[in-house]
Amino acid sequence: MTTEAALHALASLRFASDLCFSRDGDALFAAIRCASSETGLPEPSRIWRFDAAGARQLTSGPQTAVLVRPSPCDDRLAFVSDDDCPGKFALFLLDTSGKIKSIGQVPGTIEDVRWSADGNSIVVLSADRGLNGGATRAATRIWWGEAQEPEIAADDTVRRRLFRVMLACGTTEEVGPREHSVWEFALVPGGAVTIASRDASERGWHHAQLLRVDFDSRTVAVLHTPVWQLQGLAASPDGCKLAFVEAWASDRGLVAGDMSMLDLQSGQVSVLGCERQSNLTSLQWLSSNSLCFAGWDRLGTVYGVMSADGEIEWQQREDVALAENGYTARVIASADGKMIAAVRESVGMPPEIYWKRLHEPEWTRISELNPHVMSAFPDYPEVRHLTWQGKDGLALEGLLLLPRHRASAPLPMIVDIHGGPSYANKHSFNPGHALPYVLAGFAVFLPNYRGNTGWGQDFARMNLGDPAGAEFADIQAGIDHCIALGFADAERLGVTGSSYGGYLTNWAVATTQRFKAAVSVSSISSHVSCHYVCEHDFHAFINGGPLTEAANMQIAVERSPLMQMHKHDPFTPTLFIHGREDRCTPVSEAQQFYAGLREHGVTTQLAIYPREGHGSFREPAHRIDSWVRRVAWFEKYLKLDGVAA
Repeated sequence: MTTEAALHALASLRFASDLCFSRDGDALFAAIRCASSETGLPEPSRIWRFDAAGARQLTSGPQTAVLVRPSPCDDRLAFVSDDDCPGKFALFLLDTSGKIKSIGQVPGTIEDVRWSADGNSIVVLSADRGLNGGATRAATRIWWGEAQEPEIAADDTVRRRLFRVMLACGTTEEVGPREHSVWEFALVPGGAVTIASRDASERGWHHAQLLRVDFDSRTVAVLHTPVWQLQGLAASPDGCKLAFVEAWASDRGLVAGDMSMLDLQSGQVSVLGCERQSNLTSLQWLSSNSLCFAGWDRLGTVYGVMSADGEIEWQQREDVALAENGYTARVIASADGKMIAAVRESVGMPPEIYWKRLHEPEWTRISELNPHVMSAFPDYPEVRHLTWQGKDGLALEGLLLLPRHRASAPLPMIVDIHGGPSYANKHSFNPGHALPYVLAGFAVFLPNYRGNTGWGQDFARMNLGDPAGAEFADIQAGIDHCIALGFADAERLGVTGSSYGGYLTNWAVATTQRFKAAVSVSSISSHVSCHYVCEHDFHAFINGGPLTEAANMQIAVERSPLMQMHKHDPFTPTLFIHGREDRCTPVSEAQQFYAGLREHGVTTQLAIYPREGHGSFREPAHRIDSWVRRVAWFEKYLKLDGVAA
């Protein structure tokens, strides 16, 4: 199978998001989208219904429909779409007769939707134009309509806001805090509990608090000021308790930590069940006394039921990824708590929708999203689970992908370092997005290093204050293990990574001569420059604390690849891939390191893609072109006469 054929097959993958049960629990709703389309633009998603009898498409507008939410009282469905104005998501209602109508006049673009308990109103979270998306959402500027010339940086007047839409008349009123930007919310009697900050940028998210807002007066009360980051608010049905997840996380959407419980009457916060599960990502109440949870566990997923006092009543672990976006493990339950469902994928199995009764061991697939994709990969690679010891004997795990038909001799190997670092490679269909490399004949090593999610909170914080230190030694030890096993040719090693993986790729290029080729994607070359150009406060955590403190600034300088080149003799031919609109690791990071390598006489190339943001690209032509370039770069520098050994 050629690289281009593999890329087109991967581009045809269909994905499900926003999974939710119907009110009676006998059907599931989801937003379904393809990775790409024949038009050259991102494929819009549609709302579908799935049940035991089959699947049925419910929406067909010209743009995208997402965030489907069933009414708690009847068979109406709420969802958002940008049909009326591309890039600006508005609220729509699908009534019991199948008629769709626009409802409300929300000024921004809607990012989340919640029904009131009585079904009479819907509360939405809306982002003002000019803000930015987080790294897990491409980190591009939120904009619609005519371009702004000149582009003005967002000021204190733009925020993420809460609006309430009355369904009987469509009246829309702002109900959230007046001076805070809201990142997440959960409805409680009389208002909402929010994750909110005064700073509306991604930098503010890193320091957000739990606030309770009264919808009538719009007054706020601080309920909890966390040490780390917050995610996954879930209010109990009786309105007395709030469950949430708190942990160190490099980016919004990557929080995997302990479940905390806030008593909304006393204000007391308790950490529950952390001795058994401390990498949870999503929570849902089954009753006022128990919750369904899901989270990461090593290279797989764990899910189950926990009581409101922290006792784990039942749980199951699987070597699969139960996730709609690759970042947040998620299992949803029906209103009566009898059924659960998830988007499920694993090695050799592309994502599909599954459901089952809560305590049953086996899942039933109820979608047929990707049967065509698996048939397109007759040479799907061999995937091996590796264990090795990192620095100071730390036990580590990762994956090694090998071509299905290979010679017995060691192969040229690409070390593919994931980003975050609050992330980890999992048992998924396209682990590390590395299938194109393996199908081109390379072995691919996907190391999970200290600082990753799935091994507990202590493990997840091991690299704070030590970027590219022990974590890079962990990766090097894993490479040595692959060589010792006879899979990797020590003289033909390549390195690549995106985001924080791009940072560690740049570090490898700046400080070692071990790698014969490198591809650096959405990378960081300087902690200092990136901190002051980007929108988030990641660097104030990974370097040990605020860069306003001299000790932390010193770490930021010393652990910046750009600052290391004068101490070493860089050698590795390096290709840079970057999106021009990236607000997480701005394109200047790639430009600096590219210029530095040229100054040192190193072979290098910089490819900047217009209209693209952080990480994976949206436009199919860009995605395929970037991957063709990556594979060709490694083929040129790692293979002998263009053929793998």
